[in-house]
Amino acid sequence: MKPKRIAFLTDTHLGDSTPASYGINARKNLEIVLEDITWQRVDSIVFGGDITESSEYKWFFSRLETACPDYKVLLGNHDDFDEAVRYFHHLSEGEKELYYSHEDEGYRYLYLDSSATRLSTAQLAWLEKQLATDKPIVLFVHHPILGFETGMDRIYPLQGRDTITRLLRQCAKPVTVFCGHYHMADSRTDGNITQHITPAVSFQVNKESSSIDIYNGPFGYRLITISESGITSKLRLF
Repeated sequence: MKPKRIAFLTDTHLGDSTPASYGINARKNLEIVLEDITWQRVDSIVFGGDITESSEYKWFFSRLETACPDYKVLLGNHDDFDEAVRYFHHLSEGEKELYYSHEDEGYRYLYLDSSATRLSTAQLAWLEKQLATDKPIVLFVHHPILGFETGMDRIYPLQGRDTITRLLRQCAKPVTVFCGHYHMADSRTDGNITQHITPAVSFQVNKESSSIDIYNGPFGYRLITISESGITSKLRLF
């Protein structure tokens, strides 16, 4: 298979008062990220959720289209399904949830909707069927699935993650998860599951804090390369 390059960016928080209160111009940050993505000549973009204010959706989707016409979108806990599907017309497997999949000759790609901070019963059933494959899984979701000791995980975790983890562990092939939500960088492996959290385009959260300790730190995205030999990724920070 031909190597595939994917830009994964997340948590723009456009129109949100939080970035501005820390001296952050969320739109400007996104423009910097998208300019670099364009320069990198990626095959596709995946946005990991939390566009945030619906008044920003039209501009946001227009900028993604300009940067790379082949893009996918996940919904985060700050997003609105009805408003998002006005601009993102991808066929969803759920009526009020945005989840879907596709595959190529080497991998199966899953895009989950954790905007309700949990996966619905219908989405879990769909996920279980999608995991019954002989291909490695590349899974995109807003919330981290593997938890760890940090304030964001303690206060704003994905509900029902034990059920999701159990399903992923039953998969015969490796599962690589790309997510956001925690506004920090982290990578960890548990059995056949490898998870990479990408820093936010907007504000960051201190990984070492037991509370939500926000700061204006390096922002960026994750550049993912997928090939026959495996999956690699690196952060592009500004």
